[in-house]
Amino acid sequence: MSLLKGNNPVCSHPQSSTLCNRQPRGRPRALPARGFTPAILSLVLFLSTLLSAGSACAGDNSILILLSGNDDVYLDVATTITNSTIKLCRNRSLACQDTNFEISQISSLDKPLAQNYRLIVTLGIKAAVYAKENLADNLTLSALIPQSSNILSATQASDSDQYYFYLDQSLHRSMALISALSDRFKNIGVMISDTDDASARRLEASAYKLDLNLHLEKINSAKHIGTSLNRLLQSVDILLAVPDTKIHNKSTVSNILISAYRKRIPLIGFSSAYVKAGALAAVYTSPEDIAYHVRDNIAKIYSGENIEGKEQTAKYFTVLFNSDVARSLDFPIKSESELTEKMVRISKDDDHD
Repeated sequence: MSLLKGNNPVCSHPQSSTLCNRQPRGRPRALPARGFTPAILSLVLFLSTLLSAGSACAGDNSILILLSGNDDVYLDVATTITNSTIKLCRNRSLACQDTNFEISQISSLDKPLAQNYRLIVTLGIKAAVYAKENLADNLTLSALIPQSSNILSATQASDSDQYYFYLDQSLHRSMALISALSDRFKNIGVMISDTDDASARRLEASAYKLDLNLHLEKINSAKHIGTSLNRLLQSVDILLAVPDTKIHNKSTVSNILISAYRKRIPLIGFSSAYVKAGALAAVYTSPEDIAYHVRDNIAKIYSGENIEGKEQTAKYFTVLFNSDVARSLDFPIKSESELTEKMVRISKDDDHD
């Protein structure tokens, strides 16, 4: 859900979705990604390859968007990056308003020609790994990847020109969502892997800033999830799920949600899928959020600014609220836009993880 307008790092969507449906005059209109059939997608990528092959000086002011596969989400994000970047660059009178965006899959990429692009944007893990292994000399922005992929190895050169924009929202934003939902949520229950010291520190720091009481259960085996969950449900007001697949996965989510529901304890998820499955709410990264994060950094490159950090958690966010679950728990219905605005106010003066 597109909510706020602005470029503040704690804001959600910076502009309305109508910007994603308009191309500058003189450029071919980008086709909408949703509903693409494999045949249409193949045609788009084939035409993009022809344009790429025919551009003798593509590297002068061209950006390559490299897709991991033919899933709709990749082309959806690529289209939004293209349209929103040109719009922003035009508003700021930057050279990227005249940039030629070209889209290719790994399988159809002309590797020698790829060396000539001013900038490469990769979408998905496979494309990020491909760029890391084959296009190390290119300035690369890699997005649509989870932080758990550990794609940035400790041995990777510090002067590498590849930057990573993760799907993951900061844990502080999830805690801020809890504060925005209700003042009565003071005791927060969280299960994490016993080796995840970084998340433990971030959660503790966030709880301190927001004046919340953190009840942390560290799990060293999947067979202990039930015991730890039951212990938490005896002492907390709300549960927070973190994106740890050892704890929250297809085989455990249903039992976690049912157990919490029986105790009348709401659960905060980390994805739209979790909310649809029965969580009360979630703050997560939508395809538009990803595209706008990339767009902002492209504008920085063309304006001569430095990119902040080799690794970045999601800059923008989306809030989803499950009204049906709220009614079942006798919890007041909340407006997603109002929750977002309140989260921004809560987090305005905080440093994010």
